[in-house]
Amino acid sequence: MKRGGRASRGKEAGWLLALLAALAGAQLYAFHWGVITPDTIFQWSQVVSGRYDNWHPPATTWAWRQLSRLGPGTAPILIFDIALYWTGVWLIAATLWRERQRWAAGLALLCAASPIPFGQMGAILKDPLLCACCLVASGLLLASRRHSLRPLAFAVALALLLFASATRFNAVAATAPLLAGWAPRRWLSGPARLLATLAGSAALLGLGGWAIDAVALHPQNSEPIYSLVNFDLGGIAAHGGRHVYPNLDQATETRMTALCYTPSLYNPADRTDCDDVEGALRDYAHAHRRSAVSIWLEAVARAPLPYLRHRLAHLNRNLRFAVPGVPDDAIYMMSTPNPYGLDFRANAVTRGVLRAARMVAPTPLGRPATWMAVALGLLAISGRLGGARGFVTAVSASVLLYGLAYAVASVAPDMRYNFWTMLGAMMALAVAAGDLRERRWLGVALIPAVVAALIELAALA
Repeated sequence: MKRGGRASRGKEAGWLLALLAALAGAQLYAFHWGVITPDTIFQWSQVVSGRYDNWHPPATTWAWRQLSRLGPGTAPILIFDIALYWTGVWLIAATLWRERQRWAAGLALLCAASPIPFGQMGAILKDPLLCACCLVASGLLLASRRHSLRPLAFAVALALLLFASATRFNAVAATAPLLAGWAPRRWLSGPARLLATLAGSAALLGLGGWAIDAVALHPQNSEPIYSLVNFDLGGIAAHGGRHVYPNLDQATETRMTALCYTPSLYNPADRTDCDDVEGALRDYAHAHRRSAVSIWLEAVARAPLPYLRHRLAHLNRNLRFAVPGVPDDAIYMMSTPNPYGLDFRANAVTRGVLRAARMVAPTPLGRPATWMAVALGLLAISGRLGGARGFVTAVSASVLLYGLAYAVASVAPDMRYNFWTMLGAMMALAVAAGDLRERRWLGVALIPAVVAALIELAALA
């Protein structure tokens, strides 16, 4: 019996691996060798030269440069991203399958293969890489709960989370809860210990990410912070603040804000005169030896309510919550002209994924706000969970903190910024659905998502 049981489990594991390999192959076929965006070209120019700046985190460029030794163009980084992605999915689905939670394993696979996550992985950008690293780290947390190789799994997860923390300026909001999830249970008992563990995790990963980007790779400082400061100054001016630009008179400030600012982003029409506003602000700061942060703090202190209205309006669009429509960016489908020979051409599978993603995007299932509401509901009922409580709590907290981080530090509402927000919540839901002893609590957990969905649909009407 035991021998037959092991053979049966081995056969099932083989089928699962074969299915994951088929999905990965379909993804590679649909997106070979990666959607080429303007950001792709910007970073690829640094991959070629080996000289980095910090407009985009240097860690991602460094990783692409190392992988480029394995082959020309973007194929190595796309294969690497997709391999990480399906490894994370396999860790979660195989664990659920092994624990006889087979419909939950199927749900995890379905979420990973759904159009928006499936298509987001096709772009050569830092966001899919961050998401894949978080997914593998989460999968290791779930799979190694009672495994003798847990110390090794932790070491791999820590390395992935350190790297992920260096791939975006706000990535530590996603990675710190995932690292805290590995802590001994006594470190997480009670609010004080929980907050201390989370703060310690954030400090470790934040300093580690900074050391990778700013110290180890010695990038040229292109001062990307001025994009955030300029967007916030424009938002404060648009929402009732007066004379927040220290270098502009009131009439010019009012005119340029009306011309250039929207709650979604600054300069949506890509006007040169709007770009000049940010450049002039930077020049003023240099000439007067002022930091971007001091200019920002002064503006927020003078007009806190306009700043709050601006940030809430932007967060609403970023999370696609109470909005009359959503941008057409569920997945990217472009090939930016470039001198490097990088090219992407869609095929029938790609176009099918695009059509499906566009169908899902306006629905509650395609809104980051819905999935943040799912994460909130899962945290509320986490005490009802069994052995997967640590995983569900860590991933749900990661989703919420990362999504909310864009309330302060965001200059655009692209779907890719919320890739982990959506996928992480999907995986947490799949695991919780299989782990709950009383299924009625799953309905309770989904109440916030139902409320969010009703608000989202009402805004479309």
